[in-house]
Amino acid sequence: MLYDFVIIGAGIAGSSIAYFLRDKKVLVVDKEGICQKASNAAGAFLYPKVGFNTKYTKFVNEALLYSFDFYKDLGVNTHKDGVLILPRDEKDIVKFKEYEKTFTLNYQNQESGFFFENGGFVDSEEVCNKLLENVEFKQLEVTKIIKEDNYILNDNIYAKHIILATGWENIIEIPYIKIRPVWGQRIEIKTDIKPEYNYHKNCSISKNISGIVKIGATHERRWSEKLPDEDNNKILFHKANEIIKIDGKIYSMKSGMRAGSIDYFPIIGELIDVDKTLEVYPEIKKGRNPKEVFYKKGIFIINGGGGRGFSNYIYSAKFLSEYILKDKKLPDFLDSKRLFIKYARKL
Repeated sequence: MLYDFVIIGAGIAGSSIAYFLRDKKVLVVDKEGICQKASNAAGAFLYPKVGFNTKYTKFVNEALLYSFDFYKDLGVNTHKDGVLILPRDEKDIVKFKEYEKTFTLNYQNQESGFFFENGGFVDSEEVCNKLLENVEFKQLEVTKIIKEDNYILNDNIYAKHIILATGWENIIEIPYIKIRPVWGQRIEIKTDIKPEYNYHKNCSISKNISGIVKIGATHERRWSEKLPDEDNNKILFHKANEIIKIDGKIYSMKSGMRAGSIDYFPIIGELIDVDKTLEVYPEIKKGRNPKEVFYKKGIFIINGGGGRGFSNYIYSAKFLSEYILKDKKLPDFLDSKRLFIKYARKL
């Protein structure tokens, strides 16, 4: 069977682009299953970014607003009850006063922090399964990819195009793209405590839904094989109790390795043929922009979304689908070409 697209990875990245391409003949594959590993461990919080109004802050907050509308149309509850974002320390208090001057989202000053009505969270498994409702899925590990007239995966799956949504795990070496693995953990607490809204400080705390409160945080900005354990649970409890007093029993514990880019923006686009482009335009190594770049036709990537995957990937998948289906130009700050130019200049 020949597919228009085979998407490798069924986390939020792969599920998002599959949804936007669902009118084509699409197959999604994942060795673990739908919404496992990092996506399964994600708190899936939908929060604004507090900071100066930089290009990245603008992107994150545009993605946030887009995702709320998207999930509403998809029929997913975003628990949009707002979020109170608090300073972590004395330095943050000073920074917050400067950040406030550039805010573009509606907010209120509250408890030394900022309350945003655009704050909520989704259920990660519900989202990924909903996105893949009308898309074929197979649980399998891709161990071999060759290119003939079409791409052939594991000798028996044929595709006109491949999309890599593999997170921090590489199955194809891409020299100009480096993914930062970031380990994080989420616990769910059975409790009678009912926060009035969502919170974020050194960790994120959800509202109480059916007696369950989610607590999530990034622990280590490096690769780790750690599983949730008692020590890390204590760290999360301590961080949460710096915000509000929480008492209860652990209902579930999950951890995973998020995939982040070097410059924090998601990475999307068609893979570049590095050798051919540098051979034709060796002046790139001297800092000059090439007249063109050559691509490995038919193989794309969506990765590097970091800890805001359930809004950033949704928004990024929209751009990638428009590039693939309508030949629309990708935003420069998302296009993987930005990383290739930096890579070539370092050679």
